[in-house]
Amino acid sequence: MMNLIPNLVKAVDTRRSYRNFLPEELNSEDYKHVLNYIRDLKIPFDHNVDISLYLAPKEESIVYFKGPRHFTALSAPLSILEQAKLGFIGELVVLFCESINLKTCWMGHYNKEVVNRIVGNDIGKNNSKLLYCIIPIGYPNKSNSLIDSLSKKILSKKRKTVESFLHTDSLTEFPENIHNALELACKAPSAMNSQKWYYLIQKKEDKISIELSKPPGYQHIKWKYYDIDVGTAAAHIWLGLIAESYHPIVKLENINTNVVWTFLLSI
Repeated sequence: MMNLIPNLVKAVDTRRSYRNFLPEELNSEDYKHVLNYIRDLKIPFDHNVDISLYLAPKEESIVYFKGPRHFTALSAPLSILEQAKLGFIGELVVLFCESINLKTCWMGHYNKEVVNRIVGNDIGKNNSKLLYCIIPIGYPNKSNSLIDSLSKKILSKKRKTVESFLHTDSLTEFPENIHNALELACKAPSAMNSQKWYYLIQKKEDKISIELSKPPGYQHIKWKYYDIDVGTAAAHIWLGLIAESYHPIVKLENINTNVVWTFLLSI
C-alpha cells in the first residue's frame, strides 16, 4: 500500500466522476489489479465495511447512463461512523483505479433492482448492513457524450481554498506540508460538489491535531448519507499527510450525530 501513495496522490488531480463508459468488462490484467488492491487494502482504523467487485450481465444496466460491466458495491452497518469509513475506503479504491487509467463514478442512485439481484446474496448474509452506493469501474468512451460534457461543466467547479475551510477556532498558521495535505482534501468529491466540511487545526503540546467534520446539523438536500462524502475528504488528508512523511494517528468519533475525524501528528 505505502509504495502506491505517490500514484494515489497524483490521481487526486486527475480523477473526476465519469459517465460515459465503454459497455465492456475489465480485461484480465486490470481486473486482477483492482481485485488484489481491494483484498490487500490496509486501513488505519477498524471497520465493518464490505467492498466487493462484481460483473453485471451484458444485457442489463446498473446505472442510468451508458455504464461499464464491472462495479464495486459498498455496504456497512447502519451507523454514521461506518458510513464515514465507507467513504474513506471507497475513495482509496477510486484513486487506485484512476492511477491505472480506469474511470469511476460514485453512485448513490442506481438501478437497485439489477444491483440487488447481483449482490443480494452477499448483502443478505448480514441483514444489519445496508448497500449505500456502488462505484462503476471501466474504460472511457472517447466519443463525445452529452451527459458527460454537462457533468463536467456543472460539477467540475473551481475548488475552494484551504483557508475557506478553516474553522473559526482553527490555527491559521501551520506547517506548509500540512497545508499541502489539506489542499488534497479540497479536491475530494461530494454530492453536487457541495464540499460542506471544515478543518480545525490545533497545537497540543508536541502534537498537531487536524479535525475534519461537516458543519453541525448539516444535511444535503438530496443525499442523506453525507458522512460518506466527508469520509472521501478524510482519505485525501490521510494520503496527503503520509506523502508529506507524517505518520498520523487516525480517530473517529460520533459527536452529537456528527462524525468527527481527528488526525494526530507528532511535530
